[in-house]
Amino acid sequence: MICCACQSEPCESGRSGEAVRHAPSRIAEKVAKAFPDVIANEASERLDAEKRQALQTAAEAREAAEKAYQAAKARKERPKPLPRIRVSLDESIEKNLPEIVHNSLIAELYGVESSEHQFFFIREGELTQAGRILLDRLARADLHVLDFDASIKTQIEAGIARLGHMRAHIAQNREGLNAFEIDALSDALAKGLETGETPVSAEAFRQLPEAEQIKLGIRALCDFDGPVPRAAAQCVREYEYRRDIDALDEALEFVMADIWLRYAEQLRYGNLLKFSKEELEKYASDENPNDIHPKYHERIIETRLAAAFGEFVSLSDAVSIEKFFDSLVPQHEQYARLQEVRERYRKIVEDGGWAVVPPDRMFAGGHAPLIKNLKTRLQVEGYYTGEINDHFDAALTSAIKMYQRHHQLEETGEVGEVFWRSLNVPAEQRLAEIEVNIRRWHKTMFEPRDTYIYINIPSFAVELWHNGKRVSTHRAVVGSSTKICNTRTREWELMNSTRLMHAQMTYLVFNPYWNVPPRIEVDEFQPKMAADPKWLENSDYEYYNPKGGGRVLRQKPGPENALGKVKLIFPNRYNIYLHDTPKQGMFKYPVRAFSHGCIRVEGAFKFAREVLEIDGQWDDKRISKFFKESGEHPVDLNKPIDVFIDYHTVTVDDEGAYFLADIYKFIKDEISPPTALERRCDPSVSRTSLFRSGGGEDSGP
Repeated sequence: MICCACQSEPCESGRSGEAVRHAPSRIAEKVAKAFPDVIANEASERLDAEKRQALQTAAEAREAAEKAYQAAKARKERPKPLPRIRVSLDESIEKNLPEIVHNSLIAELYGVESSEHQFFFIREGELTQAGRILLDRLARADLHVLDFDASIKTQIEAGIARLGHMRAHIAQNREGLNAFEIDALSDALAKGLETGETPVSAEAFRQLPEAEQIKLGIRALCDFDGPVPRAAAQCVREYEYRRDIDALDEALEFVMADIWLRYAEQLRYGNLLKFSKEELEKYASDENPNDIHPKYHERIIETRLAAAFGEFVSLSDAVSIEKFFDSLVPQHEQYARLQEVRERYRKIVEDGGWAVVPPDRMFAGGHAPLIKNLKTRLQVEGYYTGEINDHFDAALTSAIKMYQRHHQLEETGEVGEVFWRSLNVPAEQRLAEIEVNIRRWHKTMFEPRDTYIYINIPSFAVELWHNGKRVSTHRAVVGSSTKICNTRTREWELMNSTRLMHAQMTYLVFNPYWNVPPRIEVDEFQPKMAADPKWLENSDYEYYNPKGGGRVLRQKPGPENALGKVKLIFPNRYNIYLHDTPKQGMFKYPVRAFSHGCIRVEGAFKFAREVLEIDGQWDDKRISKFFKESGEHPVDLNKPIDVFIDYHTVTVDDEGAYFLADIYKFIKDEISPPTALERRCDPSVSRTSLFRSGGGEDSGP
């Protein structure tokens, strides 16, 4: 007899309704119905179990390594450093995606040694809002001249598309059971499950709750020893697809995180010319409190990036995310101007650049065949806008003067050797100079302030800014490009260069003494004293004994004092400062690199007045009195003023771009780094300092 309720077993007297509801045929029907939808869960559970096992194995290996490390320390041996945690990507996936640079940092940020980690850029196989904005910024990374391969965005997009195809494919290829397979499953359930790790008898199966029976039925289908091998093959296929999807999902998230870290590092957080107060307190030494040893640089950058990443992933709306990216961009107005100029020169290069104009003798008012070539050349950069002919007319003279002004040449309106050499620099090199200068802004020490002094060494100018406006610009003389051979490193070293820095001006000194730096005393003044025993007696120099001990050579205040009427002090390790000078004639030259490192300011007394007026303490009578009294007179500022000394050889104003003298060859060396041989020197034949080589802490006027 067949029970009409269960359709598979004889009805028995006293059989409960619960047993009837759990009849194998009914369970088989329910298993068949649930199978396509829950197969993903089965695959996920298997994957989770494998991940837990892998994590446990990794944890045991790390624990063993830590024990070995501690044991070695206990034996007072030098233990091998513990390896940092790293993310592990499937090789077949990794080869189709960009290489991960910040591998260990990503492992720490995502906690890859835990069973779960939150994703920020990829969710459910699609880009999040943060991911979409990051890719959009990556598409514009070239505007900042960042080091990203042009194919990275394409690789990411291809990976996301591949992820979408895989998800769609797996969903479309889940198949249900046919009637014969359902019958086979029903028969298997009626006999008990002998497949799997733990066989279940028919009697034991009947005693289980329905939910457990369905779960066991699904597991039976996923077993090749089970009743439906085709279903088992589908389970394996689901697992393999799910494994590949999870691996690609994770790989894309980690790659996106790495792109974010690289982007943020290059634009802002990799700047090792600027350290925070906290970084200096933690890593700087007592001997050098304003700088940090390179061995800590990687740790500092990673600490910065980790903090910034934590801030970024907490943002929930597009406006905040966009603002965060904007905050990474240098805030000086020159940066955006340089980006615009770069596009212009890139277009010139793409159009073929400009032709070389052979140097030729030509004069205003005259005619010559090559004048056409010169006019065409000047027209490409926008200096000449008139008719192209062979006449050296007034328009050409004006164009030449404008070119000379924009290339730090004397504005004569005439052509000469220096003019021709500058004119025939290839367009590709000018573009490279612009790009290096853009990248240098990523490493600037400048930060906007209410009041600050900005000095760009190649501009030979000191700018005073207050409340977002430039109060004044004063011509300047900066440190020379003289090189000496460092006797310790046996490499060439700039002897008198003005150093790049951020410091704070705290006081001014009127009618100052000049304390001669030891290097200058040894190299320049002691030979004079040796040649003439009465030189010191007949000069305006003297030795004095400061409170801290020792003996210092100094020049007395007066009209011939090297510091002039005033010096403006911003304490720094190089002893560089701003000051007046009796040698006013040097300000007439377009390129003014003549000092021992300090910065001479044209109109320094007027500049000091502007500084004190902003500080609220200029007093004509008080200042005039200083020069009627003997000795020097310091004036402390009520509020320190930030001083930024930078180095950019391309600047821009409303008239266009200015290509300035690369006096220290910083730009040249970035475009084409010198070889080890070119850096080498021989102290036995090359110039060295009698005092020492490569100190750099003793600058003079």
